[in-house]
Amino acid sequence: MSKLAKMFVLGLAVLMVFSACSNKSGNSVADEDNQDVMRFSVTLPSNGVDNPNSLVGKEWQKRMEAYMGKKVEIKYNYIPSSEYDEKVKLMIASDDLTDFFVTPLFYDTSEMAEQGQLLELTQYKDLMPNYMNYISKVKNGMKRVTDADGKMYTFKETSTPRFPEDRGMLIQNTSSYRYDVFKANNIKIPETLDEFYEAAKKLKELYPNKYPVATKFNSLRSLFSANHIRDDIFWDGEKYVYGVLEEGYKDALQFANKLYAEKLLDPEYTIDTDDTLKRKALNGDNLMWLTQWFTTPAEYTRTADDGKIFAVSLYPDNPKYGKAWQEVVNGNTPDLGWGAYGVSSKVKNPEELIKFIDYQYSDEMIRLITWGIEGTTYTVGKDGFPTFVDSLKTAKDPWLEGDKYGMRASRNYNPGLQMVSDARAFVDFAATDYTVFNGKYEEVPIEKSQFLTSLPMPKNDYVPSWLSEPLIQLTGNESQRISEIMNPVKTFVTEEQAKFVAGKNSFDNWQAFIDKVKKMGNIDEVLKIYNDAAQRATANE
Repeated sequence: MSKLAKMFVLGLAVLMVFSACSNKSGNSVADEDNQDVMRFSVTLPSNGVDNPNSLVGKEWQKRMEAYMGKKVEIKYNYIPSSEYDEKVKLMIASDDLTDFFVTPLFYDTSEMAEQGQLLELTQYKDLMPNYMNYISKVKNGMKRVTDADGKMYTFKETSTPRFPEDRGMLIQNTSSYRYDVFKANNIKIPETLDEFYEAAKKLKELYPNKYPVATKFNSLRSLFSANHIRDDIFWDGEKYVYGVLEEGYKDALQFANKLYAEKLLDPEYTIDTDDTLKRKALNGDNLMWLTQWFTTPAEYTRTADDGKIFAVSLYPDNPKYGKAWQEVVNGNTPDLGWGAYGVSSKVKNPEELIKFIDYQYSDEMIRLITWGIEGTTYTVGKDGFPTFVDSLKTAKDPWLEGDKYGMRASRNYNPGLQMVSDARAFVDFAATDYTVFNGKYEEVPIEKSQFLTSLPMPKNDYVPSWLSEPLIQLTGNESQRISEIMNPVKTFVTEEQAKFVAGKNSFDNWQAFIDKVKKMGNIDEVLKIYNDAAQRATANE
């Protein structure tokens, strides 16, 4: 063997011995990777923007790595918001979940918990001081995040107050109107359903080839609110009832049928998407909306930028029932939002991931996610509160300008795990809305409307009964029984509702419809479950 070959073999042997020793002591490159890098996967909804690589997204990553003391590698599974719920339901059904995920909106996770798909979180309470601190500030907080057995299977989105405790009504759905068209033709912005109908007829005369009326969410919810009901089980102020069986439900469908029969209501209202609604609005195909998301009309106005004004107003009243209930949400005390977030039971590093998630609820991360970076997107005043820099607040479209930085208060971005926000930022950052309240037109952010901010809370005529419903907790068996009974009923009701509105089913057959609803499932049993749960809840207060 040559001298060079001997040296090579000797060197290789030394390297093998060194590697073996390194492996035994846990200092191999592979082991260092395992120790020094935190890896997990997430599934989140997206508006088509690059959240991780925005300015705030990068800063969030940097601060989380500093907090965890190691590099963090996140495998993102972003799904377009419009497709999110259905695709995640398929992931749940196939048990193909990422480590962390946003659940579909209003999704009942009790079956997932029963099947062992979700990590039970109360066992890690000591690892989530920030989350538990926030929950302690929410009325009945622990009851709202745990099931009847005291188990916790999801984290909840947080919602910090944006108004004082005793006044200021936050509404997140409104009716909407082409204010410039109404003004040009001397048509009053409707305050009642009769006025709504007369305005729609007048617009049909002016634009015979248009359908004046449309609605967001494929929903007639504003008509139900006008009649003080929901098309579901709801708290009527004294007990749980099923709105479909109430007189107000039939009244609402008869009004919608009148709009439909006279070609006032767009026949595509059951299939319209956000994109088609926007296109029709900008093209002038629709001119009034029974329901709209409260900030969308102003976005239409800014997008059009040609004199079209899309104004928001309260849901119109039905005098038969009094003031229309509005889509009021709690903006006055610490609260929980709509979002829920699950951790897969298959996660390999639960303690580490829980620690990571909990820090999202810290004051530092809430401020970063919502407000951005101090000195760049916001400053702190003498009162200790942040406020956005003037270049953002005075921009023609502050939300669009905010997208350059990627904080939560901007239009499209939602950096981090999308769990937390400081609601005061949305008020500070709010772009101009076009509002008509009490017959007065104003160009003002809706959160700063004098009419809404001066209303007493929670007692005023616009607040629906369900805002004060008892905090009920259903057992797993109760939830399962409700689903078994109500799922087929809801499917049937949705199908028949569209038929009544379109005139494919006569209101002469209304009692037969109600009888069939009752025969499809034991509604009384479901209501008893709800009302028994309400009695348990009030007995423990």
